[in-house]
Amino acid sequence: MSFLADRAFQDRFVSALNAHPGFNEQAQWFDGSVLLEVGADLLWLKVYKGKVIDHQPAASPFGYTFKFSGGEAAWKLLTGAQRQWSDLTFPGKRYFDDDPTLSTAGTPHVEIRTEGNLLEAGRLSEAMFQMAYVLRDCVRGSAR
Repeated sequence: MSFLADRAFQDRFVSALNAHPGFNEQAQWFDGSVLLEVGADLLWLKVYKGKVIDHQPAASPFGYTFKFSGGEAAWKLLTGAQRQWSDLTFPGKRYFDDDPTLSTAGTPHVEIRTEGNLLEAGRLSEAMFQMAYVLRDCVRGSAR
């Protein structure tokens, strides 16, 4: 089980997102849902007018607008502040410490995949950056 499976963590994360002015501003014109998938653990977030108005530990029967999915190790790179959100979600690779021969240079690999409505995911890029860093801070205990 990952950090995402903890119900108290989920509540703390949603409260911190709703209190974050950057997320509120960037998601102001979004009416949809985001599914976070950390290994086998899920967190569905219903976002409306810049606020998370509902959340649950499973996808809604109506699905999601887009989702971010990756193994627990990938998410730990974010929550441990070893990688930035863009390093994990945008194609390409910036760190080659595990590949000194650069054999993977130029390959379109991501650690955390974006699936679903990619147009909406792209439109909400800044809100998702804010969400990722609020998530990181909640895991590390430095968010409200």
